[in-house]
Amino acid sequence: MIRTVLAAALLHTAHALAPPAQALRTLAKTSGDDVRGITSPEAENALLPESAYFVGLGFRAWLGDENTPIFVGRDPRASSDSIGEAFCRGASALDAGPATTPAMLESLLRGDSKACGACMVTASHLPPEWNGLKLFSAKEQRGLNKKEVKEVLGLAADLADMMEPVSGDIASAEAGFMDEYVEKLRNTIVETSGISSKPLEGLKVCVNPGNGAGGFFATQVLAPLGADVSSSINLEPDGAFPHHPANPEDKKHVAATIDAVAASGADVGVMLDCDVDRCGLIDGTTPKPEPVNRNRLVALAAQVALEDGNGVIVTDPVTSGGMTQFIEERGGTHDRFKMGYRNVIDRAAETKPEPALLAIETSGHSAWRSNNFVDDGCYTAAKLLGRLAKARVSNPSCGLLDLLGGSLKEPKESIKVKMPVSSLEKVPEAEIKLCDALKACEGATASWRMEPVNHDGLRCSVGDGDWLIARASLHEPVVSLQMEADDAGGTAAICAAVLPYLQPFEEDIDLTELEAVAKSN
Repeated sequence: MIRTVLAAALLHTAHALAPPAQALRTLAKTSGDDVRGITSPEAENALLPESAYFVGLGFRAWLGDENTPIFVGRDPRASSDSIGEAFCRGASALDAGPATTPAMLESLLRGDSKACGACMVTASHLPPEWNGLKLFSAKEQRGLNKKEVKEVLGLAADLADMMEPVSGDIASAEAGFMDEYVEKLRNTIVETSGISSKPLEGLKVCVNPGNGAGGFFATQVLAPLGADVSSSINLEPDGAFPHHPANPEDKKHVAATIDAVAASGADVGVMLDCDVDRCGLIDGTTPKPEPVNRNRLVALAAQVALEDGNGVIVTDPVTSGGMTQFIEERGGTHDRFKMGYRNVIDRAAETKPEPALLAIETSGHSAWRSNNFVDDGCYTAAKLLGRLAKARVSNPSCGLLDLLGGSLKEPKESIKVKMPVSSLEKVPEAEIKLCDALKACEGATASWRMEPVNHDGLRCSVGDGDWLIARASLHEPVVSLQMEADDAGGTAAICAAVLPYLQPFEEDIDLTELEAVAKSN
């Protein structure tokens, strides 16, 4: 690696101090499993093209390979072209054009791949003013984790101290880049359904990628397999996201998809986030279209995965209280781990004596052992649509929720209360105060009990089936309380119980939303 850094330095003009250096060191403090920042020079965590150049240079140095190709794809945000081009120049990389996050990793996993790394320019579900860089290593066969991202940013900052950017031409790898990925998704539906020709014929599917990168899933994956995708909406890429955020968890995204499914009579709705590594679904066969996201999506994906044999299902720590029982009844083992897609995926891949069947977050991130643990919302949607097609051979009116059979215990209420803090640097301290408040409340309340295993934040059982978890955001200056209750008014009662123990910290943590929920009962 040292030789590569020195070689990179000799190719550039040295000067005293490059302006991006401090920005890169700030990004190293605020980024997680990928680099994320706001594309404004005034932002605390600014991500600008001149910084992206040095991230590309640092990534090339971190990979320790001066000559093997690196592929760079991008989402449709207005800033993605300039950030992607700058990264390409710094890394001497090939421009793969408009792409998706799963396609970038898969470009390294294919047997004939000649690349050593890849990068996706995207901020996923975040607003248009954000952007980011997701980095992948062929040697590691996965995306970089938080520690490795910090290493890349550290190298980038050091290089920015020594040199200034150099202009140059960028070679293209765009032609046909997505073809093998698209074909793999079609094959997944065929294989899961067991139907070789037109497995989706007779199925009406409304795809809503929210003007992100996922419109191809309707036109290039589902339609060729016989699906009627005429009810699909927001297929055209538009980085301003004019209709709603490209986020399957966002209420506007869910509502728009439900409305489109209801108006068209579609059997299924598919929601994709901007770079398609997350999904959510809608069951259109119910009297009123019903979301199949969060815990329902986790349960349905787990059920399909367990149909191939017993194994482990790794989830984030905020799955519902009934999830463990649901998974165990199907022969599985539930491993409730940390938030963060990289955390659950690495946990699943490293599970012994054999890797887990599935890693999935309630946010819609999901990675299957059968798909080399690529984080891919389109693959999950393809698996579930294929399984639905298989069921409809004997039951033509079957819907997604029919596959669950009503066996998942679901709470009456489920909410997440966000409490802002003044800056990203203040988040760790705020999380400690939040957890201390929860511990004090639990100690004073007879029916509250701390969960015995806490990999992330602090989770507490409340009464016979309710629960809450205190934790910090991975990317925003926010701490939160997420909770579920089996009775109406239960979440308000939980908030009211915790509030007095947090009020001593109200100068450091904004309690406005918590106070509002506590008073709503």
